[in-house]
Amino acid sequence: MKKQKLRVLIVDDHLMWRKTLKLSFSALPNVEVIDMMTDGYRAVAFCKQVHPDLIVLDINLPGMDGFKTAQELLKDDPGLWIIGVTADVTSNAAQLAKESGIKAIIPKDMLLDYLPSVKYYRTRTV
Repeated sequence: MKKQKLRVLIVDDHLMWRKTLKLSFSALPNVEVIDMMTDGYRAVAFCKQVHPDLIVLDINLPGMDGFKTAQELLKDDPGLWIIGVTADVTSNAAQLAKESGIKAIIPKDMLLDYLPSVKYYRTRTV
């Protein structure tokens, strides 16, 4: 039986980072980037229709920040895995990430090293 691909949504307001991340994900077997969003509002609306397995979410988004975005996403899909990314992980950001349901918060410069270890395949129940 063929394994389902891990369906990933990238949410970040920086175009170069989104493209770099998409390229990095494309090198991983069994991973598919299903879309890229520039803000939390669009991500929440998108996820009401399409249910990704994993979201890589910038915590410093304009408008609705990543923490609030995560809370909104998890209201509709409590089993969703969200990885928060930021340029600098502070203890305050780590605490806010935990409180908002983000599974991990990783500095952007370390995320590409972290990706190969992503082995989470959620059973779609949504």
